[in-house]
Amino acid sequence: MSKKFKISSYNFDSGLENEIITNEREYLSWPLVYFLNNKLTRYAYVGETTDVINRMKAHLKSKDKKTLTSAKLITSELFNKSATLDIESNLIRYINADGHFNLKNANLGIAN
Repeated sequence: MSKKFKISSYNFDSGLENEIITNEREYLSWPLVYFLNNKLTRYAYVGETTDVINRMKAHLKSKDKKTLTSAKLITSELFNKSATLDIESNLIRYINADGHFNLKNANLGIAN
């Protein structure tokens, strides 16, 4: 039986693209959810995408996300766009309610 869900951890740095290409090849054009964070500053960002490489490149260039240090990719062969939007929305809501991380998401309203 194959794994239905997988959470992979990576450093959020210039080597991220190569790591994803090497380890997540089957999900390069597949819907997934990701969690970017820095445990020391307690800032985080939750997102979803169907183009993980271009999305991570954009985040790495973002001045607002320069302090983030970790990337977690949540993947599944069962995901579709609707599922990832739902998971993203719930993660934003739960992480915001938990209070451990300050979310950098501009779309906190998506949780509603």
